[in-house]
Amino acid sequence: MMLRYLISITLCATLSITAHAAKDSVSTSTYKELTEIQELMATGAMDESATRLITLLGEVEDDSLDQALTLQTIGYVEMSREDFPKAIDYLKRSLATERLPQNVVYNVGYMVAQLHAALGQFDEALVFAEDWFTQLETPTASQYMFMANIYAQVKRYAESVPYAEQAVSIAEKPRESWYQLLTANYFELKRYPEAADALLRMIALWPEKGGYWEQLASVYMVMDQPERALASLKIAFDQSLLDKASTVKSMIQLAVLQGIPEHGARLLSRAVEEGLVPEEEDILEMQAQAWVTAREYDLGIEAYQRKAELFGSAEPWMKIANLHVDRARWQRAEIAAVRALESELKEPGKAWLILGIARVEQGKFETGRKALRKAAASKGTERSAASWMRYADDMKRQADWLAANK
Repeated sequence: MMLRYLISITLCATLSITAHAAKDSVSTSTYKELTEIQELMATGAMDESATRLITLLGEVEDDSLDQALTLQTIGYVEMSREDFPKAIDYLKRSLATERLPQNVVYNVGYMVAQLHAALGQFDEALVFAEDWFTQLETPTASQYMFMANIYAQVKRYAESVPYAEQAVSIAEKPRESWYQLLTANYFELKRYPEAADALLRMIALWPEKGGYWEQLASVYMVMDQPERALASLKIAFDQSLLDKASTVKSMIQLAVLQGIPEHGARLLSRAVEEGLVPEEEDILEMQAQAWVTAREYDLGIEAYQRKAELFGSAEPWMKIANLHVDRARWQRAEIAAVRALESELKEPGKAWLILGIARVEQGKFETGRKALRKAAASKGTERSAASWMRYADDMKRQADWLAANK
């Protein structure tokens, strides 16, 4: 609720309506003074208006319509000066006289409700708002939303929803914030299908807002519909509406989980090329893993190599070496293991083991055994290295016999 809105509707309309509605009963002198003060208020002379009103308050009869209107007008002056606690006090005192016409009572109650809301006193606001709303014959969309907001603020979401639904249904152009409140209510109530429907309407009205696609994807995930979540993110991605690296990562992870890792890897490559996500270690790791999961091993190796070259870490070289070993690419495995050993390794024994295996498989028995001995001396690779050393000895004897009996 905008404070200027509160002040303008008060000064320009409410006092005038009140005075004219009651001028047959209000004393002539009070009506004349209030009219002059209203004109003074319109010029922005609030301090002078307040002084004259306090003087008038001391002259009018207690519990009279004159007093009620004077208290009401002082409340409006305090509201214009943004002293909302004082404004509330004067307006409530005006209501307590029980002299105001009924239509004015409801309007003043609405003002009090808005002031309480502006102060964050939503429970107090609701007391006055409920009475005010019941007397409206055909509430406007904005009035429905006022009630929806108050109920939401006091966490009575189920009561907020009907007001918000009615507001967006009767408004010619519902405000974006109205849909946001309605969707938030659905979330709080765990009414996820309705939240999804609301978000789809929001997307139709504001298709350029990528955040709504992200929220829709989140709702589909909660509803255990990952395929729809992925489709939502993919549509937003294709329209260049995703600008968060975390969202792009979620899209890739969903693609991998849905059994289409190649699709995810290509999407991530495109995101990197378009500058949507930075070429950071975790991004390259995700890209490499997606390619490997898709059995596009060479592309996975390229991503790991890119990571190693950019960030100088040994871990990508170890993964490259293992991928080459799995494919019996011994020379390439040897090169990757050497590169890993050139960097700082937490467990160098594993690199020495791979290096030893790769060299033995290429017939490089002496250098292979040297690497395996270092692996055998390292924690965690002792047994594997010992087995491969026995294998290397057997292979060496076999090679020597074949060479001797050519």
